[in-house]
Amino acid sequence: MSIPTFNLIIMKTTFTIALLFLVTLLLAQTSEEEAIKNALKGETTSFFNRDYNAWASHWDHNSNVNFLVTSSGMRSNNWEEISQSIKEYMESNPDPGKVTLSNSDFDISINGDQAFAVYVQHLKLADTEIKSYEVRNLRKVSGQWKLVSMITSPLDHD
Repeated sequence: MSIPTFNLIIMKTTFTIALLFLVTLLLAQTSEEEAIKNALKGETTSFFNRDYNAWASHWDHNSNVNFLVTSSGMRSNNWEEISQSIKEYMESNPDPGKVTLSNSDFDISINGDQAFAVYVQHLKLADTEIKSYEVRNLRKVSGQWKLVSMITSPLDHD
């Protein structure tokens, strides 16, 4: 075998390995992004279903969590406080909300066991449609993505 032929084989093999690595990396990222999107939708759906335990299961129960809803002024940076506020809200408003939920315009960044997501949330309640910017920070805990920070800010209606 000549040296040019040998070099060509090495180059093709290296290119094939690099391409396989890239495809594997992209598929893994897509899988993680889907898991994050499912966690985000699950948290919101659980809230409107007034299912406290399901809602809480989407949060990291570490004391260093943040919660801000700009339209209501609800703000906290402590899991116990957030948990208690949501539990009281669900107990005083026990009927599930008749809501249609969809999310769009995702921008998700993943770095190890941390993720940052920005997206637009669309809620339809009876005759009302609400669009909001959603910002979430998530942490992977025991293989599951959990929320550690949430900011909700309504979009102005045109």
